[in-house]
Amino acid sequence: MHTIHPERQSGEPRKGTKSKLLGVVLLILATLDAMLLWRAGLALNGIVPVLFAGGLILLVVGAVRQGA
Repeated sequence: MHTIHPERQSGEPRKGTKSKLLGVVLLILATLDAMLLWRAGLALNGIVPVLFAGGLILLVVGAVRQGA
């Protein structure tokens, strides 16, 4: 099995991990907020689309930086 960066040691953090993690957290928050708004019978406006879009962008940026 070939590694992408053989000079890296196993203890070093991989690039893009923090971005991907923050993106996933934002997606989870947006999903929870959307479910609460849906349960209350309110429209999905305001911060929910911004959280969802920001989470997707950070997830994609992290994946590109990680090389996956």
